[in-house]
Amino acid sequence: MKVRDRIEYLVIFIGEFAHHHHLNIRHTYQYLRQYKALDFLEQQYDVAHTMGFPYMVNAMTDYCRRNGGQL
Repeated sequence: MKVRDRIEYLVIFIGEFAHHHHLNIRHTYQYLRQYKALDFLEQQYDVAHTMGFPYMVNAMTDYCRRNGGQL
């Protein structure tokens, strides 16, 4: 069940990130993977899923910028 919860969280997060930045899902996934945000969320799921999506979208936007992202 835990793996399913993680997958569902990541799918919803990608959708929220895409909506916030006016991107399509495919580009969003590639961007988050390239700048290591999905790796971070997978590793920190136990804490990340307790935060609201707006907070996490902003936090992961900053995280990607620190790793070279341009959004």
